[in-house]
Amino acid sequence: MGVDVRDYIQSRIEGLTEDSQEFYSQVPGQANDFDTWSALKLILHSATVNMYTTVLAQNDYYDDLYYIDALAGSGVSQYNDENRCFLGSPLIAAKDATVPFKKMYFVEKDPDHAEALERRLEYAFNQKSDKYAEPEQWEVIPRDANKAIPDIISGMWRSFRNNDNGLNYLCFIDNQGMNVKWPAIEELTPKPYGDLLINLPTSQAIGRNVGTYPETVGEFYGRDLSTVDIPDTGMREFMRDLYLEQLEDRNRPVQVNTRVEADVGSYYYDMIYATRDIKAGNGYEETIKYVRDFIEQVHSGDVDRILDVLDGSQSSLSSYLPDDDEGISEELAEESSDEDSGQTALGEFQ
Repeated sequence: MGVDVRDYIQSRIEGLTEDSQEFYSQVPGQANDFDTWSALKLILHSATVNMYTTVLAQNDYYDDLYYIDALAGSGVSQYNDENRCFLGSPLIAAKDATVPFKKMYFVEKDPDHAEALERRLEYAFNQKSDKYAEPEQWEVIPRDANKAIPDIISGMWRSFRNNDNGLNYLCFIDNQGMNVKWPAIEELTPKPYGDLLINLPTSQAIGRNVGTYPETVGEFYGRDLSTVDIPDTGMREFMRDLYLEQLEDRNRPVQVNTRVEADVGSYYYDMIYATRDIKAGNGYEETIKYVRDFIEQVHSGDVDRILDVLDGSQSSLSSYLPDDDEGISEELAEESSDEDSGQTALGEFQ
């Protein structure tokens, strides 16, 4: 039986605030700032984690699934001066995973936020209920993501070689600036196999700096931008497409780009989901596209409307949902039948 896609998105929205005040109280005073557009990326993140674990858990080739949160934060965010709390991506990932990951890596450079996150995760995983899926192992890493990611990948490879199991990962990179630079992306791709969800700060960090500091932006892109003819008109779209091309060159050609606007007509950032191309598809690309269409109809600059959605107002949610969801509900319930195993083979370790 199919799953109602409207109910599916509704549950993603309601989950942003669930238990958040309780988690905040574990380490009062330690929280990230939450802006209205943060809600939109977390809805997409929630859906991606949920669908990724649903589909890959049904694939016998993947015994070991990993989650990497490269810029994990404190686990909780606060909105403006209202003391309203929202769950961060680490807790959302643990809550919305349909099966436990083998290991979850949480990288957070700020030591106070890293400590707060560790305490909140311990609280989540020590609850009697199974609301938060505790992985076999988890680790909070208080380091710069650019230095931590190579070590994480090395550890995954070592575990893979010792256990001879299929390996796949989901990595969330929530760039606020040009945080995770291209060498780290190269560590993640083309192997081991895995999916990326990347916040690309198209307007802010990239758009404002590409003309003034091309070397810095070039390091983020892994390109010498002095050899690239960057147009004045349509520059943001051009830089987005250039990043997508870079990902395609790293065997992540299947891409769903979600454009998130801070206000009507304002271009703020792109959320890029990228994976490799396999014969029968990955089993949830169309669902992510549907969530994208929902997000692109909501403008985060309209605070009242966003908060209505976050409050779980069915009427306001319905007004934003795309009209055509035919086939998406069925896809939510379908099992993966991929003929291409897509697993990382032991012989491919280099």
